[in-house]
Amino acid sequence: MRAAVFHNGRFTVEQRADPAPGPGQWLVRPIACGICGSDLGIRGDAPHLCDVLHRAGFRTFMDPARPVVMGHEFVCELLEAGAGAGAGAAGLARGARLVALPFLRDAAAGLQLLGYSNAYNGAFAEAMLIDAASALPVPDAVSDEAAALTEPLAVAVHAVAAARPDGDCAFGVVGCGPVGLFVIARLKALGLGPVIAIEPDPVRRALAERMGADVVAAGVDGSVDGRADGWWAGQGLPVGLSDAMAVDPAARARSRAVLFDCVGKPGLLMQIARAAPVGATIIGVGTCKAEDRIEPAFLLQKGLCLHFVFAYAPAEFAEALAMIARAPDRLLPLVSGQVGLGDLDSAFDALAGGGVVKLLVRPDL
Repeated sequence: MRAAVFHNGRFTVEQRADPAPGPGQWLVRPIACGICGSDLGIRGDAPHLCDVLHRAGFRTFMDPARPVVMGHEFVCELLEAGAGAGAGAAGLARGARLVALPFLRDAAAGLQLLGYSNAYNGAFAEAMLIDAASALPVPDAVSDEAAALTEPLAVAVHAVAAARPDGDCAFGVVGCGPVGLFVIARLKALGLGPVIAIEPDPVRRALAERMGADVVAAGVDGSVDGRADGWWAGQGLPVGLSDAMAVDPAARARSRAVLFDCVGKPGLLMQIARAAPVGATIIGVGTCKAEDRIEPAFLLQKGLCLHFVFAYAPAEFAEALAMIARAPDRLLPLVSGQVGLGDLDSAFDALAGGGVVKLLVRPDL
């Protein structure tokens, strides 16, 4: 099989032996796979991000000094079942389209994260192995492109659930890259809002509106094209303590603010905290790749709750696919284009440069 192998900061297309499915595994052909922001982080500074995962206790996360085949946001086609993983028992035939959690159990090597494993290749290849128990069939009405968005949407499903939202909340989404746009789409799919989307790039602000954002702003302070918006105050959720204490509870349009940090960069958490309404919950979704400083006394005085989230549960992954199936074309505007295995370096450059939201890799191109 052909595979795009990442090593020493670059991708090269190489011939590798087809993997053989073991017990509980399926051999599949990747159809399409999204390039994730974490992939960009690995390409930019693999040793640092790998060190973070290793210190957090993910023992089988990739060794950055060794080659790896990335790709964990995939839709695939079933080719062959391993022992004890009969596709027929699951009602599936060869050629069935699937999505699957990118976690593969190996009795000897431990849990592997596909796309960041030196032992098993991810979906930037013509063949790969998946855990049969984590696979879900893709409904006929869902296109390959939409199905490939299941995994990143699951991150948003988990992030929104972690906020414990209800109909009495107002929401801010800081950063409208793929994760932020998926968060907006998830909030709206649940009938929640209003939502203010905060993003400096006008193309991404326009996509935020398409995903259902009620207001789009260029800055964390709520400004739209340099004009003070006062949006939070209009929800009865003032940013300052004195104003918050002066608000008549009966006059509040909403009782709690939830803000999602979908960027992750040094200084942003404190910037969000300063602009957040009193009593707000801040959900950290974006990965800050450097040490950061917060001022606990400030967060304490404003009564802010800071909650970081990672990945998703199997039920949230299944809900992401179900959400896509309910509106198969809803998220397709986020797909900017598709590339082949030989185009990965230029695709990563385009994504890092901005102006492109989501690129899908198709090994057959």
